[in-house]
Amino acid sequence: MIGVIADDVTGATDVSLAFRQAGMRTLLYFGVPEGVTEGVPDGAVPPPDGGEAVVVALKSRMLPASEAVARSLEAARWLRRHGATRLYLKFCSTFDSTSDGNIGPVLDALDDVLAAGPPTNPVLLTPSSPGHLRTQYQGCLFVDGVPLAESHMRHHPVTPMTDSSVPRLLRGQTERPVELIRWDTVRAGAAAVRAAVADAGARGVRYLVADALDDGDLRTLGDAAADAQLTAGAAGLAGGLAHALAPRDAAHRPAEEHGHPDAAAAGPSGRGAAVPSGRGAAVLPAPAAVLSGSCSARTLEQLGVLLDHGRPAHRLDPVAEPDPAALASGALAWYDSLPPGGPAPVLYSSAPPGQLRAVQRALGAARAAAVLEEATGLIASGLVERGVRRLIAAGGETSGAVVTALGIAGGWVGPPAAPGVPWLHPVPGPRVALLLKSGNFGAPDLLARASSPGGHAHRDSGPAPTADSGPGSGSGSGSGPTVGRPSDSATGLTGASPSGTAADPPGDSSGDSSGDSSGDRPTDSPGASTRSSHEGDRP
Repeated sequence: MIGVIADDVTGATDVSLAFRQAGMRTLLYFGVPEGVTEGVPDGAVPPPDGGEAVVVALKSRMLPASEAVARSLEAARWLRRHGATRLYLKFCSTFDSTSDGNIGPVLDALDDVLAAGPPTNPVLLTPSSPGHLRTQYQGCLFVDGVPLAESHMRHHPVTPMTDSSVPRLLRGQTERPVELIRWDTVRAGAAAVRAAVADAGARGVRYLVADALDDGDLRTLGDAAADAQLTAGAAGLAGGLAHALAPRDAAHRPAEEHGHPDAAAAGPSGRGAAVPSGRGAAVLPAPAAVLSGSCSARTLEQLGVLLDHGRPAHRLDPVAEPDPAALASGALAWYDSLPPGGPAPVLYSSAPPGQLRAVQRALGAARAAAVLEEATGLIASGLVERGVRRLIAAGGETSGAVVTALGIAGGWVGPPAAPGVPWLHPVPGPRVALLLKSGNFGAPDLLARASSPGGHAHRDSGPAPTADSGPGSGSGSGSGPTVGRPSDSATGLTGASPSGTAADPPGDSSGDSSGDSSGDRPTDSPGASTRSSHEGDRP
């Protein structure tokens, strides 16, 4: 079993999908479980021995380094105690971090834990994830063909990335030797990579950052690292590892469990990690709502598509109402005022850069984040109580707030709505399908499609780099800082009233009517309330 420690919730769903699509039975936990149920009765969280890949989603990316280390070590010890023979540290494909961490300090701590056993080779890592248009060449990380420091990540509100060199970024977070495995070595094959790893280890190197331009490179790295106790990276390298490990795991399954994990949802003890047959189809065509808190350029573009489609939209304004309970109460009252059976609404705090800065100046970044996080959790609980059965969350911290508020401990990894964005089916927890989207993931119409009737269909292949396109691979376009509108006001996204539908949407919505759904709201509304969580993806 490979145990995965992910530094945020949407990163965990992304890496879970990489293992699942390789045919591995994949189980996702939100946080380190306090306990699991051995008999797996209906509604219980399956024990980790039911999975070939077991992922623990933390919310450690934006924590102080010492706290991130403590939580990661707790997850590592739990995974190893429950049978993990390998560990994978999942970090963001844009290497989101600062000079204080948290990637380097967590790697150091995990390396120390494993160093207590037999001698280990250097840790192989790469943020390359070509399916998400992240590639690394000569140590430089490219985002959709643009060096990281020249991409939209340069202006990230929490972790602005102003250096494109991954080895240099990592050296700023650890005192341990870091070297680069260049692309020509990777292209020479897994044996050449293994030889480079052994040579670096003999010279005292602890971390090797590898170039990778396509999925073939990542499979080479995965083959080379298949027996390593610790590897690290984005979902791309996880997919390469899964390609190497899946045949081994399949060979050890009982005969009745061979094939894709969906064909053997439970295994002999009823403990599979795939979506039980038919469950997704029963849940997904159901009342939906979108909660958007990410301020990433792509999420703002996706939100703009929803507004252009005339979706009912409510903006969460922590400056006008800084009390989380009151902010949530107002949002749920607005939801209750919508006509039954109408299109799925969106409730959002996402904001373009100028508006974001205005909120942070007014409240302070930490307070604004805490207010919005708690309010988002209360709103998610209230929506589920009112009959919403498809909940789409945009942003890692937004997703964390939703999962925590709903009391979801884990669940089955379902089919993808977009690359890196699978549907999740909580076990135990409310009977609701969750789509937890990283801020930068998905085509512009993803939120509209996912929240429309039949929105579970995966039509979002997204642009992908070709094998010979070099470090600038990929043909997708970056997103501007606005939300489908030219303005960047401090009072709201232009064209969207704080408590109503998008005002005067342009007539052309690029020909996609998926946002103009009907029958997506439940016909009755009970009440609201519940608890909160943590923030970092918003002001």
